[in-house]
Amino acid sequence: MSCTASGYKYTTVLYVCGMELKDILSQVPGLHKRFIYYLESQDYIHPEKLRRQRISRRDYSTEDLRVIREMWRYYERGYSVQAAYDLISRNERILSYVTLPAPFGQRQPLLDALQKQAEVVEASAVYGNSLDIITKIETPDEGEVYQVLLPALRSVGLIGSPTVFRVIQHYQTEGLERGSIIMIAYVLMRVPGKDADQVIQELRQFPHIVEAATVYGETDIIAKVVVENQMDLDRLIMERLHSLPAVESTRTFIVIGGLHWSRDGN
Repeated sequence: MSCTASGYKYTTVLYVCGMELKDILSQVPGLHKRFIYYLESQDYIHPEKLRRQRISRRDYSTEDLRVIREMWRYYERGYSVQAAYDLISRNERILSYVTLPAPFGQRQPLLDALQKQAEVVEASAVYGNSLDIITKIETPDEGEVYQVLLPALRSVGLIGSPTVFRVIQHYQTEGLERGSIIMIAYVLMRVPGKDADQVIQELRQFPHIVEAATVYGETDIIAKVVVENQMDLDRLIMERLHSLPAVESTRTFIVIGGLHWSRDGN
């Protein structure tokens, strides 16, 4: 990687950094340089051409790297280059929650494998009898959810069928300071369809609910909760959620300590 000084303000020098071809290849497993050259020839990426005395070199930007990485991922799945570009260019992303069965000894390896998939934005192992892993996935197309999950499942030898909850509407807040979070839990709620929007609005008033979504499926609402202790969790569910007339039932899954990650750090 090379950097050139482009100016300064006060005592801080601003550097513009570019990546060489070898830097790109080292960051995208399996990528070959012919693919990069083709993307440049078709104007999908725009590296800066730097002239030297004997040879010329290209500097790739972070945006070039993003386009290369995402297009390569789709290309490996069998998409054409143009189809891959169309997918990564979509501004709208489809959000889904997915639950997965996983024996206890395979939960950490599965969480690690899921973290390698850029579309998976969060994953947690939870206590419970009916599910073991909860993930949140953003994809440009609904059918891509399974394509994202398959490499992770295969890498740890799991065959179980995931359950996908497509998000209809969703909100997310700041929540508690990270140092004060002792427990994270997911609450799955059943409510009449006609009341789902109203319940989501009411959940916004509960400070311990940092995220909630209405979804398609047997569950109507999925809420993420962060609390300081078990008492706060019990009070939220038993006194507040069950006081809402439209809430018919709830199932609570507490995240296992240390078996959780999120790309936004929450």
